[in-house]
Order: sequence, then C-alpha cells, then structure tokens
Amino acid sequence: MPRFATRVLDVLCLPAQWVSWLTLPLILSILIGVIAAKIGLNVLASWQTPIPVLGRAITVNSLQDLQWYIFALLVLFGGVMALRDERHVAVDTLVSTLSPRSRLMLRTLGDLLFLVPFCAIITWYGAKFAMVSFTTGEGSTQSGLMTRWVIKAMLPLAFGFLTLAGLTRGFGTALALIRGQRG
Repeated sequence: MPRFATRVLDVLCLPAQWVSWLTLPLILSILIGVIAAKIGLNVLASWQTPIPVLGRAITVNSLQDLQWYIFALLVLFGGVMALRDERHVAVDTLVSTLSPRSRLMLRTLGDLLFLVPFCAIITWYGAKFAMVSFTTGEGSTQSGLMTRWVIKAMLPLAFGFLTLAGLTRGFGTALALIRGQRG
C-alpha cells in the first residue's frame, strides 16, 4: 500500500490509541461498582450544582453507564485499528485458497463495495440519532450519566473514521494493484 495511505490510516487510528487508555478506568469503575453494590452503597458522591455529564451525583448507576460508554468507545474506535491491522473478521477458508493478487482484489472490492457504503449509511443515520438525543436532552433513566448524546455522537464519528479508513485502504490497495500490473 502507498506510504500516504499508510500514514492516513495511522492518523485515523489515533482515537483508538487514545481510547485504549480508558481500559484502566473501565476496570476501576467495575471494581468500585461491584464493591459499592456489595456493601449496599448507591450514592458515591453528591453535590448541589449539576455538573455536565454527571448531574448531581456519582452513583453505582453512573458507574454502570460509564462502563458501557467506555466499552462503546473501545469497540467503535477499535474497529478502525482492527481494519488497519487486518484483525477483523475474514473468511479465511476462502481467502487462503486465493493467490496474493486475488486476495488484494477481493479486499479492494470488499472495502469499496461493502464496507464504505455500509459505514457511510451508519454515519448518516447515526448523526441524526445523536442529534435527536442532543435536542431532547436524553439522559439515563436510572440516575446514571445525564448526557447520552455524548456517547451517541461517537457512533457517527467512529463510523465516519471507518468510512475514511475503508476508502483509504481500498484506493491504496487498488493503486498497489495497478502499479503491480505495470511493473
């Protein structure tokens, strides 16, 4: 793949690298949540003035919401890195029987005909989904985190990155195939 495409994919993977550090707070929130639930403690901290995202308290439900927020970020942005590093799901029994050149052609077609349109659709509708959440002020129904739109906005953002990654890899692979035909 051309060096430019590799660099673009590396830049698109930066959020995944940053988000990967949230694994430690995820483990900590699980640990605190389990201990708090076991001893019967629901409210871990509270205050008078609402704080964005947290509201007026940190509760066991806030920790549970935080856990799925972090997990969602890990999965959403990790998808771009999985694509770049070819750690995504593939039909290995089919692919292993093909020549290297045929594998590249199949990958190019898969990226440009299936991955990119699917991700573009998710990006488009995900943006509307997040906007509805923002305009309605959606929050947790169980005294958890108060701004659901924040995590819902990550859906179109991550799938937008995946769309760009698919385009970059698809065109980069196509360019490498074309260059191979000439050489």
